[in-house]
Amino acid sequence: MEPEAAVDFVRSLAREHREKDVDLVLERQESLAVRVHKGRVEKVDQSTARGLGIRIVNEGRTGIAFTERLETHALEQAFLAAKENATLLDPTEVVMAEPPADIPHAGALGVYNPELESLTVADLEAAALEMESRALQADSRVTAVSRLAVYRSASERRLVSVHGVDYRQRQNSVGGYCQALLEENGSRKSGSYFWNQRHWDPAAIATVGETATKRGADLLGAKPIAGGRLPVVLDPDCAPDLLSFFFGSFSGEAAQKGRSRLKGKLGQVIADEAIDLEDDPHRRGAGGSSYLDAEGIPTRRIPLIESGRFANFLYHIESARKEGTQSTGHAGRGYTGGISTTSHNLVMPLGNESLDDLTAIPEKCLLVTELEGGAGCNSLSGDISIGVQGFWVENGRRVHPVDSVTLAGNFFDLLKAIRARGNAYQPNLSRRFIPALLVDGLVVSS
Repeated sequence: MEPEAAVDFVRSLAREHREKDVDLVLERQESLAVRVHKGRVEKVDQSTARGLGIRIVNEGRTGIAFTERLETHALEQAFLAAKENATLLDPTEVVMAEPPADIPHAGALGVYNPELESLTVADLEAAALEMESRALQADSRVTAVSRLAVYRSASERRLVSVHGVDYRQRQNSVGGYCQALLEENGSRKSGSYFWNQRHWDPAAIATVGETATKRGADLLGAKPIAGGRLPVVLDPDCAPDLLSFFFGSFSGEAAQKGRSRLKGKLGQVIADEAIDLEDDPHRRGAGGSSYLDAEGIPTRRIPLIESGRFANFLYHIESARKEGTQSTGHAGRGYTGGISTTSHNLVMPLGNESLDDLTAIPEKCLLVTELEGGAGCNSLSGDISIGVQGFWVENGRRVHPVDSVTLAGNFFDLLKAIRARGNAYQPNLSRRFIPALLVDGLVVSS
């Protein structure tokens, strides 16, 4: 069954069963990736997945079910399962949204480029082989290129309700990544880099390999450093990655469940007075941009931190009603599951300093360029304990690379200890726009 017919069939089931509160999410995802190794194509991965999720609200009780087969029997079974599931749960504060007026066409968000759909396996293969060649030629100390691929991906999402909501959005991107291994005098390091955009640029993709090699080469000969409480500069890649472990604290649902230390702190100072943070769902071309959330609520810019003060929680319909307020348009939902709280594009304004300028502000500092997992980062307490790599910097000069270093502190203390911000975001497609940060007083241990 074609997607349009599947949507119409679910609508007809709602009428037949006299269900007045029904909505559905229809998703389709496609990907094509070419992996190369030692000058040959190692693997071509091509996949297509689609599914339809049904939500029924009956007397305040919510039932959810899904199917990945758009056939009459499968759709009917999913509908009946959602209806039965609604009888098994306790009543909630869910009220389905009415259709909003004057929602712009999703194409205005700039998240879909039709030209990318014409890229072939041959196009991706040529770019991948050139990337590998450049990675190997960039430094004689390269021992292997362990991971390398060029890919394109696309997705399409449609939200439909019996109340009249009908929103479609397509988005796609193309990218490549490379990891190179290097060795010198018993020191072994890996360097990695990726490129991800909404336009095809073979020249830019080709440079990913040599950039990965350079990053690994820069870390050869790394040494531990003396521990202590030190100024730390998080580069434009690491700053958003580290902070993103803790952005769930801004969820109203998390606060209601006792999973956010920000509960009860609206209006209080939680960051340096120079810090602002907002969620911007309409940022052109960004990874989380959308005009409607997963419940059909119009999205809008929401300030989270204003001049250091905690300004807003993020809500979907149920969590907002529990709080006696309105949804902020932050419901997330895939076709296989229920409603959760999600952000769109988190944005911290740029500062005035380049990365080199930031590292020159303190007499000595640790510049962090690699994070090593996040198992030691506790989103509830805000505690940070994470392995890092980077450079020891004195008077703005990189003295030597460092490894075997752990960074420790607390997210909520970090927000108050930000002393300066970089003047650029990391260049790839993202939904976290956080510049490099100079942070005072994190604990470094070797």
